Amino acid sequence: MFVSFTDWEFDGNVENAVEAAKGFWPEMQKYGAVNMRATVTGENTIRTMTLWSDQKMLEANIDKIRAAAGSAVGMTVTGGMTGPLAVELD
Repeated sequence: MFVSFTDWEFDGNVENAVEAAKGFWPEMQKYGAVNMRATVTGENTIRTMTLWSDQKMLEANIDKIRAAAGSAVGMTVTGGMTGPLAVELD
């Protein structure tokens, strides 16, 4: 499994950004995303963590997803990182 972290900035409130992300989730799944979480990091910023089925799917689609999500939900990418999942604890 591979993970992408994306920092987003938006106009408006967190609730609208969260609802927009929920609405875009089915599109992300088409590109190989299997799980997504978002953390509020500021008044108008969030960080998403997306789990991908494999490195190939992530690398082939991360830029497409970030661009499409940004235009669909009115958010701007301000940073991001990717890498292999090292450990998952429940």
